[in-house]
Amino acid sequence: MADPISSFSGLASGIQWRDLIDQIMSVDSQRQLDPVNNRITSQKSQISAWTTYQGLVAKLSDAASSLKSGTGFGVFQAAASNSDTSGRALVGVTASSAATPGNYKVEVVDLARAAKLSGTVVADTSLALGASGDFLINGKTVTVSATDSINSIRDKINAVNSGSAASKVSATILSTGGTAGRLILTSDVAGAAGIALVDGSAGVLQSLGVLDGTTSLNGTGTGAVQTNRFSSTTASIASALGIPVPAPSSITVNGRTIAVDLSTDSLASIVARINAAGGSASTVAETANGATVYRMVVSGTVGAATADGQRALEVLGLTQRGRGQVAQVVSTGNALTNALGATATTGTLLTDLGNGAAAGVQAGDTITIGGKRGDGTAVNISYTVTGSDTVQDLLGAINNAVTGFGAGTRPATASLSNGRIVVTDGTGGDSQLALSIVANNEGGATLDFGSTSATTVGRLREVVAGSDAQIRVDGVLLKRNSNSISDAIGGVTLNLLQAEAGTTVTVGISRDFDGATAAVQKFASAYNDIVAYVKTQGAKGAALQTNSTLRTTLHSITSVFFQQVNGLGATNAYQNAALTGVALTKTGTLDVDPAAFTAALASNFDDVSSLFSTHGTVTDGETQFVGSGTASVAGSYDVAITAAATRATLTGSGFSGTYADDATSDTMSITDGYSGRSGSIALNNGDTIDVIVTRLNAMFDSQKLSLAASKSGTNLVITGNNYGSGASFTVGYTAGGTDGSAQLGFAAGTYAGTNVAGTIGGLAATGSGQVLTGVAGGVTDGLAVRYIGATARAAGSLSYVEGLAGLMTRTVNSISDPGLGVVANQITSLNTTMTTLTQRADDVQRRLDLRRAQLTRQFTNMETALSKLQAQQSRLTAQINALSGASGK
Repeated sequence: MADPISSFSGLASGIQWRDLIDQIMSVDSQRQLDPVNNRITSQKSQISAWTTYQGLVAKLSDAASSLKSGTGFGVFQAAASNSDTSGRALVGVTASSAATPGNYKVEVVDLARAAKLSGTVVADTSLALGASGDFLINGKTVTVSATDSINSIRDKINAVNSGSAASKVSATILSTGGTAGRLILTSDVAGAAGIALVDGSAGVLQSLGVLDGTTSLNGTGTGAVQTNRFSSTTASIASALGIPVPAPSSITVNGRTIAVDLSTDSLASIVARINAAGGSASTVAETANGATVYRMVVSGTVGAATADGQRALEVLGLTQRGRGQVAQVVSTGNALTNALGATATTGTLLTDLGNGAAAGVQAGDTITIGGKRGDGTAVNISYTVTGSDTVQDLLGAINNAVTGFGAGTRPATASLSNGRIVVTDGTGGDSQLALSIVANNEGGATLDFGSTSATTVGRLREVVAGSDAQIRVDGVLLKRNSNSISDAIGGVTLNLLQAEAGTTVTVGISRDFDGATAAVQKFASAYNDIVAYVKTQGAKGAALQTNSTLRTTLHSITSVFFQQVNGLGATNAYQNAALTGVALTKTGTLDVDPAAFTAALASNFDDVSSLFSTHGTVTDGETQFVGSGTASVAGSYDVAITAAATRATLTGSGFSGTYADDATSDTMSITDGYSGRSGSIALNNGDTIDVIVTRLNAMFDSQKLSLAASKSGTNLVITGNNYGSGASFTVGYTAGGTDGSAQLGFAAGTYAGTNVAGTIGGLAATGSGQVLTGVAGGVTDGLAVRYIGATARAAGSLSYVEGLAGLMTRTVNSISDPGLGVVANQITSLNTTMTTLTQRADDVQRRLDLRRAQLTRQFTNMETALSKLQAQQSRLTAQINALSGASGK
């Protein structure tokens, strides 16, 4: 609703009372509200200033932490010389803080390569091939149906190259023109493991041209024979592969007959059977594509007398299908006959040749022979027929080692096959071999060799053979499946660029003094930023101008440079930072003399590092410094061990060495308390202690249990790999029929190790595995050592040095800690005050708003009253005027 007319300022009174109210309220606001808002603004400025300061102190903490941990000093320069022979760079090298200065001789014998295979050319990659069956590619099953084309087979291969257990093999189609193409398989990772293929009984891979019909043993290179990789040693071969397996059969190992049934047999059971027969076999673990896999390795030769046995060898991978080269073959189009119409032979006279009947070739006629050898060089021959020449003479001209296809670095061979002249490239792989033979028929003959074409396209099945990198480091030959090798030289990664066998380059690792100097300069810069900031805050009008806490914190930071570094030892050449070229100036800033600091590093690197870094050293060879806590105090402390840590161990008793049971297997289950993982094995009638140990260790590997099985005489032993009460394991049994587990003398239950016990500096400490840690409340609070010995004894003395950077870190963290630091307390206090001031400002504003409303009502009432009086006056005036007018008449 519209305001009444009386609410308009001065309409009745002639007074601009709304302006008057604004003036009154402005005076009240300046006197009551502005001081509160000014304090709020000041609080906000102080909070912002403290927040900025907190960031600067945190920056100093980060710079100090780099020096405290030694990271700033653990910078290395790494370089490799180029080849003296070729001038090429053979090795790239990087070094981490774990490196050690030194020079190493490195020879790059060979690079790691990713395997690549090629199939045969098909006329149309989208048409059904009519092939059906299964095959394995790196242990993954691919099922092909008769309606599949090369394109769809490619897609099926790529489908199994996904997820956490991908095949690591990619399939592509290489177009050879128009709709034609060939299947290409490429390993996603380098290494000799390459692409493991097992063709199904239908021979799909052979029909695709990826494999040929030959077989060979899958040798290890050391005279043994190995299987393909399997994910488990205990799972049946059939379940592991997921393809149809041959019927139960037998194989021979060094002449011994071994029964195999791949529907139930595992690698472990076949190994046990070979060893029981007097052979030598074992399972070995490898890492492939980041996962642990297993092979069976057999010493000696293997074979099979039956088709099922041969198939079993192939499914296991003990034998492999060939990947031989395919040589290009070109042939004339028309079949040649003799004078009687029979298929021509090499002894047929050229004058008797024809295409079903004698063509009337005469002596003196010429034959033009042209084309290209496999390497692309041209062949041009003009052959003149004589009356005694035979087809063999013509073939001799074609094969001529000077002018014919038999010449050059890639000779081919011509022959006669079913009346057609066929030229075969002497080298497999891609080829430019081409042939044309034209009978010129000068005497009127009708001989026609026909158009020539490639009946077999040359190609390499194995385009690239997967290979491991081979390097020699200081004369020691190493093989790895990657060209990036980080486990040859400690803390160093070698990136192999090019192979050059016989050439040795020098890899040099040296400390990077410039990097250490830069770390100290960063520390000084962060400190100087704090000094400069405190100075600006001391200026007139600054947010923290009068704040004494700010100056106190700077004093505590600066005082670190005047503190004694306890525990450093009198033999250290540098007892304070100034001796290394890092000193406070007269203006309070921290100055770094790069030349002096570098000289100190070069003179005694360890002493400089010890001055700045937090570290501990122990005099006993079986005691190691682990770490410290924020409350740890520098000093020297004796370490006393009252009980060494132990691993969980259980040894059976009374076992005969051979498990005796009924026909149904028992099951042993084991849970690893350290990792939380579990697994089980079968206990079969007739299993020897060696078989049980092998089976357990294979299960431990596959399930990643932190345990190991061994034997003591004929008794089973299981031992945890880790120490302490948390490294336990639990054994349980499930009977298959009659329970035979008692004969192991290996009771069901939980078995745990014990923690180390002892004192540090005579004060209480708690043990966890082999680590002993000082308890809270004392000077050794948080100090931790690892004792790897086996007996209780005095274990040396621990010297703990906090270091200059450690002292600085502790100091600045007490200032900048987001929860409990000095800055956080200041900000919390300011926020609390600001909350109170904001509430007060709101209260004052409410009172002022009420005051304005009251004044507005009063003036409005005045206007209303005056308006009414004015209205009455108008009425009276009108009445008087009316009376005066009436009397005048």
